[in-house]
Amino acid sequence: LVVVGRRASRGKRKALPDRSLAECVRGDFQGLCQAEAHKGIPLVYLDTAATAQKPKAVLEALMDSYAHAANVHRGNYAFAERATAAFESARSSVAKLIGAASDEIVFTSGATDAINLVAESWGSANLSPGDEVVVTIMEHHSNIVPWQFACKRTGAILKYVGLTSEGTLDLQELSSILSPKTKLVSLTHVSNVLGCRTPVKEVADAAHAVGAKVLLDACQSVPHLKLDVTQLDVDFLVASGHKMYGPTGIGFLWARHDVLKAMPPWKGGGEMIEEVTMEASTFAAVPARFEAGTPPITQAVGLGAACEYLMKLGMDTVEAYEEELARYLYDQISKIEDVEVYGPDPSRGR
Repeated sequence: LVVVGRRASRGKRKALPDRSLAECVRGDFQGLCQAEAHKGIPLVYLDTAATAQKPKAVLEALMDSYAHAANVHRGNYAFAERATAAFESARSSVAKLIGAASDEIVFTSGATDAINLVAESWGSANLSPGDEVVVTIMEHHSNIVPWQFACKRTGAILKYVGLTSEGTLDLQELSSILSPKTKLVSLTHVSNVLGCRTPVKEVADAAHAVGAKVLLDACQSVPHLKLDVTQLDVDFLVASGHKMYGPTGIGFLWARHDVLKAMPPWKGGGEMIEEVTMEASTFAAVPARFEAGTPPITQAVGLGAACEYLMKLGMDTVEAYEEELARYLYDQISKIEDVEVYGPDPSRGR
């Protein structure tokens, strides 16, 4: 969802509808209600790929959480019960947004933290010398560096898949790289540079055919597309709260329950344990096993509110409006001399 300045129509292209989605929601975002960014310069915010503005519903949820502060899962007084209920309700909201079960959602500090969790926990248990991890050359650093670390630690080999001349994932090259040695394919759903969507189901089918798992970086898709993890057929999915209209310092990992259950803990501390003795410890069931210590409670509550906000708008509506904006932007920029546009034409699927 990109909330921009006033509408414009150039050439023969039809202007956006009078009551566009942007017109309807602009009042929900306090920062976007101001007329100017600087004196004489209209405010236009186009940096949502880096971080999104926060609607009033999220700000109010944050304030309410801090106004009744308590820790979760460890107190039986009113504030603690209220905090625990709000925290777990947020988990349910995240799950509902992506079509998952709530016990498959692990709260993290962000997508980077979630990928590192998988690289450390799943990677340490499943990667051996000579195994291969496959990523694409259009990945964010957070989906490259953790796998460089994991491969150096385990002796696995990191391989990269390139792009076509149109700026889309080269499926032929991916097919040539995949082999029984491939243990994981980790890739972005929507590139934050090229704007292209990867054909996730096709990639997942190819990876699963050689016995590999698939991790999807959905930071740029969860707030913009209607998703269902059961249809995507991936094994892991990560996203960051601040890019989906929630606060910073919160994100999540989704993984199939059987995959999570088989993964060893990554961080040790309170709440991730079942029993602790002087000699050893046993660990809690998922997702608590991966949420050591006091979690980002208020941030999670804010993320839950952001998910509810998006679902109230309707992800079909959000996706359709953004596709119209993308087509308009592509058409207008393409008319400017000496400008080369990277990524596929929206008419061919972006």
